[in-house]
Amino acid sequence: MKNNFLKIAGLSIALGMMVVSCNKDDSSTTPTNQATSVVSDSQTANDQSESAYQLADDATFMPFGGRNLRETGETLDKGDGHIPMLGGGWDKLWKGKDGNCATVTKTVANSIITIVYDFTAVAGGVCGDKAVGGKMTITIPIKPDALFSGTMVRTVTYDNLKRDSLTLNGSHTITTTVVSGKATASEKLATMTILNSNTGKIITYTSNRSRKIDDKGTADRGDDESSVTGSTTGKSSDGTTFSTNITKALLTKNLCSDSKGFPVSGTEEITTAAGVKTVVDYGNGTCDLKYTETTNGVTVEKTRTKGKGKK
Repeated sequence: MKNNFLKIAGLSIALGMMVVSCNKDDSSTTPTNQATSVVSDSQTANDQSESAYQLADDATFMPFGGRNLRETGETLDKGDGHIPMLGGGWDKLWKGKDGNCATVTKTVANSIITIVYDFTAVAGGVCGDKAVGGKMTITIPIKPDALFSGTMVRTVTYDNLKRDSLTLNGSHTITTTVVSGKATASEKLATMTILNSNTGKIITYTSNRSRKIDDKGTADRGDDESSVTGSTTGKSSDGTTFSTNITKALLTKNLCSDSKGFPVSGTEEITTAAGVKTVVDYGNGTCDLKYTETTNGVTVEKTRTKGKGKK
């Protein structure tokens, strides 16, 4: 089993990336600059989506939740890939890398495990060198039986969850359908807001996504790949509306350690309120943070910049 526990750290990485997106200078509001701003904000939404999914997946994978729902066969050497009975040790006090300052509670009711990370009582609102606050709640199912087919729902909910200068609100609902051992997830991110307290800027969005997992025929999640399609609508940090449509599935690879959660291939079309369309192409599958933006026939090569302390 991959030694990758439920990580608030994963969310911190995404939030680090978001700091860059939310700190843009919008003194110039030309259509081209607006398109660039919207692309960055749309990528911020993607970053958060990937982090929230990873949180829920990690929670389901660990002993207190059982094995995660992945696309597997029935002959893997470490299990059949479905959530087993509630494992021993699920209720042990475990806080994750960046949860050491939080009050963590885990409860079970009606076959649902609820895990709450509460930062509201952290002294001075600082954990290590990071400002913290608010709460994050994760719900996951205990078990179906080993041959389960049907749907299961997992959620990640943010209640003024603060990391450095950014505060998140909203919910990410993951509905996973399993048929003959094959899992497909539909994801809804509802009324998401990301507030930057340094600038006062807010990104708001709603997203509908569909995700397929390729486990590469192994029980180790380290080689898993996710293929995501769907759309996003919202308001960018410059105050204008935007929409994003994935036109070729965005592929992410767990093997890409320095760019984990960032697409290595796929395309999306992002449209600003002014009707300017930008096609973002994430490449040919290479593990990097590079991509291209094509607007009005002009293509620019770019590299996604992560926050301080992140590659």
